[in-house]
Amino acid sequence: MEEMEEELKCPVCGSFYREPIILPCSHNLCQACARNILVQTPESESPQSRRASGSAASDYDYLDLDKMSLYSEADSGYGSYGGFASAPTTPCQKSPNGVRVFPPAAPPLPPAALAPPPPPRSACLTCPQCHRSLGLDERGLRGFPRNRLLEAVIDRYQQGRAAALRCQLCEKAPKEAAVMCEQCDVFYCEPCRLRCHPPRGPLAKHRLVPPAQGRVSRRLSPRKISTCTDHELENHSMYCVQCKSPVCYQCLEEGKHSSHEVKALGAMWKLHKVVRDQISHCTVKLRQTTGLMEYCLEVIKENDPSGFLQISDALIRRVHLTEDQWGKGTLTPRMTTDFDLNLDNAPLLQSIHQLDFVQMKVAWFSFDPSSAHADIIFSNDNLTVTCNSYDDRVVLGKTGFSKGLHYWELSIDRYDNHPDPAFGVARIDVLKDAMLGKDDKAWAMYVDNNRSWFMHNNSHTNRTEGGITKGATVGVLLDLTRRTLTFSINEDQQGPVAFENLEGLFFPAVSLNRNVQVTLHTGLPVPEFYASRSAMQ
Repeated sequence: MEEMEEELKCPVCGSFYREPIILPCSHNLCQACARNILVQTPESESPQSRRASGSAASDYDYLDLDKMSLYSEADSGYGSYGGFASAPTTPCQKSPNGVRVFPPAAPPLPPAALAPPPPPRSACLTCPQCHRSLGLDERGLRGFPRNRLLEAVIDRYQQGRAAALRCQLCEKAPKEAAVMCEQCDVFYCEPCRLRCHPPRGPLAKHRLVPPAQGRVSRRLSPRKISTCTDHELENHSMYCVQCKSPVCYQCLEEGKHSSHEVKALGAMWKLHKVVRDQISHCTVKLRQTTGLMEYCLEVIKENDPSGFLQISDALIRRVHLTEDQWGKGTLTPRMTTDFDLNLDNAPLLQSIHQLDFVQMKVAWFSFDPSSAHADIIFSNDNLTVTCNSYDDRVVLGKTGFSKGLHYWELSIDRYDNHPDPAFGVARIDVLKDAMLGKDDKAWAMYVDNNRSWFMHNNSHTNRTEGGITKGATVGVLLDLTRRTLTFSINEDQQGPVAFENLEGLFFPAVSLNRNVQVTLHTGLPVPEFYASRSAMQ
C-alpha cells in the first residue's frame, strides 16, 4: 500500500489530508489549507498593487473578500483570525508545491471603513492542482462536501503502516521484531537475537537499530557495487557495445569480447545518461499509477455508499485518463540509444481493466416508472410501490446487472388478505401483467403468509415453510460471479440456492397487487449467511 501514499497527501501542505473537502473540480484539499488559499491573491491584483494605484475602492474589495472568507470559516465552525484580515505586510509563504499563501494580518481599518461598505464580492478558491477558479456561495467552505471515504482510507493506511514489524527468523508465528541488524539486513525478535546474533565474536561490531529505523535505512541504503558474474572479486569497469553488457578487466584479459568494441563503463554511462529523464518520467508515472490503483482498491473496500458516490465519477475519469496517458506518449522513445529500454506495463494495464466501479455504483437504484405496468403506483422517490389492480403487476429496478455481487431488500409495508407477491430478477422484456416467474424472462420467489416457492417459466420448485407478514423483510442476493440467485426472509436464507447458471443482463423485479406495498433498500452489505458460506467455499 506504500505506493498509494501520494494519493493520500494534500497538494498544499504535503501531509496526509486532514478533514478533506471535495472541490467541484473533483480534487481534494485539507479544510485548513482551503482556508489559507481563500485569502491568497494573484500578484497583479495584490493589495500592495491596488494601494500603489491609489484606489480606495480596492481596499474595500480586498476587505470584503476577507469578510466573506471569515464568514465562511465562522459558518463552518472554523475561525483562525481575531479580526478582518487585510493586506499582508510580510512576504508570502509557499506550500510544498509552490502555492502562495499570504499570512493574515490585522492593521487598523481606514476611516472610510466606518461608512457602510459596498456589497461583498463572491469569494473564490483556486484549485492548486488544476488551477480552476471555484466560486463559493453563502455557505463558504461548508458548501464543499467532506470526503469521509478518503479519511477512512487514510486511517486504515496509517494503522497498517504503524503495524509492528515481525522477526524474520521465527520458525512458526513470527514475534514482534525488537531490533534490526544493518549489516545482516535482518529483523530479530529478542529470543532470536540472543540465539542467532550474540554480541560477541565477528558479530560484535554489527550495528543494531530499532525496527522502524531499520525499515527506513533499508529503503535508503545505497546499492552494492556491481561485480562480474564470472569473476566475483572483480567490479564491472568496462562496457561491451556489441553484447550490451558491462564486463570486468579479467574478462578482457581472458580474451572474451576480443573482437568487440569495448568502452569505459563511466564514459558509456555519461553518454547514455540523457535517457535518465525518460526513465525518471516513466518511473514517476508508474509509481503514481500504481498508487492510484492501490487507492482505488481501498476505496472499493469501503461500505459508505454516499461517500463512494461523491468521488466515484472523478476516480473513473482519472483511471481512464491514466490509461490514455500510458498509450499516448509515456512509453514513446524520445531518443535513439544503444540500449533497448522496455517498460512492462501489461500487469498494470490489466489491473486497470479489472477495476469495476460499476459493481458498487449500480448497487444504488430505485424502481423504474418508465418500464413498469401502468397500474403500479410510485411514491418515496420511486422507492415505494403498490398497485391499483387486484391482478399481479410487475415493476423493474432502474439498473441492470451483468456481473458482480449485488444485494437488496424489500420491506413489506402493507400485506392484506394473504396475497402472493413475488421478488427476484427479470429481463427488460418480461411480462408486466402476470406474476413474476410466469414466463421464461423472470426468476423469482413468490411467498404468502405461510410458505414460499421458486418460479421460472411457470415451473414451481422448492416449497419452503415460512412466509411474510407486515413488517417482514425479503432479501435478494444476485451473485453473477457464481451465477446464482438466493433469497432470504428476515435475514435468514429461505430455502436452498434458488437458481444457478444465470448469465446475461438482469433487472431487479417485483410483482404485486393492491393488497401489498413494498419499499426498496439498496446499497447494502452482503448478508452474513452468504458471506460465511462463501468463506467456507
